[in-house]
Amino acid sequence: MNKLETLDWIKTEFLPVQLITNDETILQQYDNAIRYFNTHSAFKYVKMYQAMSPRLQLDVDFKNVVQVLPATIPDSILQNHPLWTLTGIMIIDNMSSDLVMLSESYKNYRYYIGTDFSFVFEKSDDPAVGPYLYMKNLPNNTTRICVIGTKRILPNEDVTSESVLDFLLNYTKALVKTIEGNTLRKTDAISVHNDGQAMINEGIEEIKELKARLAVDGRWFSMARRF
Repeated sequence: MNKLETLDWIKTEFLPVQLITNDETILQQYDNAIRYFNTHSAFKYVKMYQAMSPRLQLDVDFKNVVQVLPATIPDSILQNHPLWTLTGIMIIDNMSSDLVMLSESYKNYRYYIGTDFSFVFEKSDDPAVGPYLYMKNLPNNTTRICVIGTKRILPNEDVTSESVLDFLLNYTKALVKTIEGNTLRKTDAISVHNDGQAMINEGIEEIKELKARLAVDGRWFSMARRF
């Protein structure tokens, strides 16, 4: 949904009442909703890259990186060894079982000496230049990596995620409701009574609820960074 469609949605939500707030102000509140989402939550962005070197330049859309998953081709020690299957049970000889134990011991040894995979994200100060990802101890036989990060929503960008769009629309509606209520409340000075203050209170309560819900929904990003 783009900004014009958002404007039509907001106006339809207030029907049959015609809004006093102009279109430019409503669109500005939509931009404010996007800005709040970008600073208090995260829009998941996933992309695959070729693992050609330890230093990789990402797309400009990446705001941060949460997790990197190497797409490693396993070097199975049993791929050329005969196996026997009996009633669904796989039976291997002593030599194969020893090789399995040796392989697992080597994995634990690599972890013990600190050669496990890690990465460092370097943010770019230029919005036209993509950030860099530095990888250490990339597993052997890794040809591609899956980068899981966050993406910043641009003001003129079409939002397709239902959960993100639901927050932006309702948050914008709540902001417009407070502005509309404030405008109506000022008409009390000319002895015209209305529900302007009630709209302000309702909009403030909706904003609090939406902020609390966003704080819960955005925990995936903070939890992923913690681990």
